Order: sequence, then C-alpha cells, then structure tokens
Amino acid sequence: MAGSGDPYGGGGMGAPGSAGGAAPKEVKVVLLGDAAVGKSSLAQKFVSGHFDPYSQSTIGAAFLNRTVLVDGLPVKFLIWDTAGQEKYRSLAPMYYRGARCAIVAYDITKAVSFDCL
Repeated sequence: MAGSGDPYGGGGMGAPGSAGGAAPKEVKVVLLGDAAVGKSSLAQKFVSGHFDPYSQSTIGAAFLNRTVLVDGLPVKFLIWDTAGQEKYRSLAPMYYRGARCAIVAYDITKAVSFDCL
C-alpha cells in the first residue's frame, strides 16, 4: 500500500477529498473466529497502530474504519469485528452480509479454535 510514509499504509490521511477530490472507495471487511483468538487486537493494530494482546471480549460486533491509499487512491476499510462467543454466532451472518473480505483468525495453540471456523 502506498502512503505518506506512515508504516501502517497511510491511515493518517486528511479529509476524504484529499486525494485529488476522489471520494474513498469503501470495502467492508469482517473478522471471524472463535473467542479470544486476537481478532480485536488485529483490527486495533490495523486501525491505530497499537497492539493490545489483552482486550475486552467483543459483545455482538465492534465497528472500526480506516482510510488508506492504495495505488494512490483512497480506500476506506469498514471493519466489523465479530464476537467469537457461541451465544453470538447466530448474529455473524448479519455482520458479514455484503462483505468484500473476510479475515478468519484462530489460535495456533488451540486446535478447537480452528475447528470452530
């Protein structure tokens, strides 16, 4: 991803029209996986550059976004971080409907987290 020297892909962009007046293209991304595998930590690292290995459990889903330059054009990533607990699984289809990208996460030290995918 091209950018302004930002090591995280240019997320420090100014106003949406700052790249030649082009409105950012929006891409819906959903994070899926079992509880406590690091979905929220991954999303937070992408959005803010900060990695927190221990975060609160997500309830339902959390929404984050970040605009980055891709080939010189702004792309706004709309990130839905879904809860991994069993009681929220029935809600997942509502969050990933219309997504252009899914990131599935699992804990390599816990085979059951892979089986849940």
